[in-house]
Parts: sequence; structure tokens; C-alpha cells
Amino acid sequence: MSLIFKEIENDKEWDEYVFKMPNYSFLNSSARFQYNKTVGIKTYRTAIVDNEKLKGIISCNVGTSKLFGNFLECKHSPLLLDASVEDWIEVMEYCKKIAKENKCFMFRFSPLYERNENLSAFYKKTGFISAPIHNVDALISQHIDLRKSEEEINREMNKTRRNLLRRSLEDDTIEVKIVDTDEYFEDFARFHDETVKFKGYVDKPTNLLMKELEEQQSRGMCYMVVALYKGKPFSIWQNSVYGKHMHLYQAGASTKFRKDNFMVTTLLFWKSVLLGKKLGLELYDLFGGVVPNEYENKKHPWRGVSEFKRSLGGVKTTYMHSMDYPLCKIKYFVYYLYSTFRTRIKGHTTKW
Repeated sequence: MSLIFKEIENDKEWDEYVFKMPNYSFLNSSARFQYNKTVGIKTYRTAIVDNEKLKGIISCNVGTSKLFGNFLECKHSPLLLDASVEDWIEVMEYCKKIAKENKCFMFRFSPLYERNENLSAFYKKTGFISAPIHNVDALISQHIDLRKSEEEINREMNKTRRNLLRRSLEDDTIEVKIVDTDEYFEDFARFHDETVKFKGYVDKPTNLLMKELEEQQSRGMCYMVVALYKGKPFSIWQNSVYGKHMHLYQAGASTKFRKDNFMVTTLLFWKSVLLGKKLGLELYDLFGGVVPNEYENKKHPWRGVSEFKRSLGGVKTTYMHSMDYPLCKIKYFVYYLYSTFRTRIKGHTTKW
């Protein structure tokens, strides 16, 4: 019997479907869907039904490259329950139809599976190509199991981090506030701009990021863990809560603040862990910035942040590589060469 693909209009209905998947992230959420619509991104969310039972979900949107045109991207998607190769082929045909309707030169799958034999067999059978990109969108990440006790989570941190945490907890000049309102949005926007400029990386424009955080905040998903010195904020971790998961989506700090022998990041991590446990969550995803196994302790643009996140304990999780299906093979071939070169010249790898 063929699968049924049903576009979902209702936010609550959609999120309930997502939460039935074995894994998911806020990139699958109604908040992300509505944000995309608000900023003019063509976006889709589809429930997959088999014999009147939920089989899976697809969340995707149309992206645009100035050089190559439109492409369809399924971030952390599609997600299927007990899918056969034939099921995956039906999903491919559905996505191919959307991609062609939007004049896309290719479409990309990036589902959250660490391994899946049928999915691998499907990729091989249908001619998908390993995407010429590095591990974006937290497809390699550090995960903290919030079901463990505080003592267990603390023990998993390395000795240096535990000592830094102990000292920061004893420092009564630093206050940490946790808010789910927009009280510190202006401060965060300023810190985000300062951090991007100081570190020299490319990120989502601040005005668009704040629109997304406004959407999350309106749904009770956005929690800011704010460090203050003498009553003034100087560093903020922004956590996105969705279902039983919390993701360290963004962070920013004042580049002007200095305090001798004090590193606030470990304290903000610990306060975030306590927040997650208070909310009854199961997973804290530090959301990317972690290098592939073969690049640990080697030169890499993310080496510093990767070593920091690994020092906090938990488990390093590597999902299957993003895979592309070319619709215009000549254009995709040129794109493949261009993207591979661009990724590697920045010091990243397309193999992970």
C-alpha cells in the first residue's frame, strides 16, 4: 500500500507528530516553520501516513544560491519509523516533486540517524551523493543526558572544568539569571554582533535571528541564561527548548568585559543543565561546533570550541552525512566542485 503524504496546517498537530519520532530538534518545530514563512522562505511540513498510522515527517524549505539557483533542503529530516527501502523511495519521489515545482537543481536529506541500514541501502540504490559540505546544523554534536543525576553530569566534566565551575560558583560578584521573556533581547543582539565581528565568522544576520527568537519566545521555547556583573549583563547563552530536548542554539558575550582569572562559560553551561533538569527534559544538545573524530587534536577552525564542548562531558554524537539528489546534473557537478573547494579552503572537511 502506498504511503499518504499530508501537509499539516495546525501547529499543535504538527508538533505532536514530531514528538512521536525517535529523534528530532527545534529545526523540525512549528516555530521554525512559522519563522520561515514570516521571512519569506517557502517552507513545507508533511506527515507521512501508512495504513492510517503515522509513518514519519518531512520538514523542508526552499533555499537559494546566488550562483546556482534554488535547492530543497530537509534539515534534520525526513524522519521515518521502521522504514523500508521502498518507503524511502516514496519519500524521495514526494520531495522530488516539490523540488521540481520550485525549479530546484537538487534536494538534500539530513535526517537524524547515527546509522540506518535501510537508509544507507536506499541512498546507494537511488544515486544520492554525499553532500560537499562540512558538518553544519549540529550533525556532529555533544549531547548531555539530563536523565542522569547532577553528580553524574558533574563527574563527566573534565577536572579543569570541574575546578572552574567550583570557583565560579564561589564568586559572589557574578549573578546568573534565567529568563523566558524578551528582557535581554537587546543585550543579546548587541553581544551577537560583537561576537561575530570579533571571531570573524559568518552567521545568520542578527535581525533575522531575533525574529526567530521572538517566535520561539512567544511559544515558551526561548530561555536565556544571563551572566551579570554589578547588575549589567556581559554574557548570554540562548537555549531553545522543544519537546524533551534543549539546544544551545546561540551564545554571545561582550567583547569589552574582562575579569581576571574568570571564565563564565562553564558556569552558564552548568546553569543551563540545572534549567533542563528543572524543566524535566531528557537531552541537552550543545548544538554543533564539534569536529569529526579524525580531526580531534588537529588543526581545524572549530578546534577550540570543540575541545571546550567535549570537556563538558556527555557523549559525542555523529549523524549520517547529508546526502544530495541532483536534478540538474551538469549544474550540480559544477556546484559540487565549487562547494568542495570552498569548504576545504576554509579548513573544514567534507568527509565525516
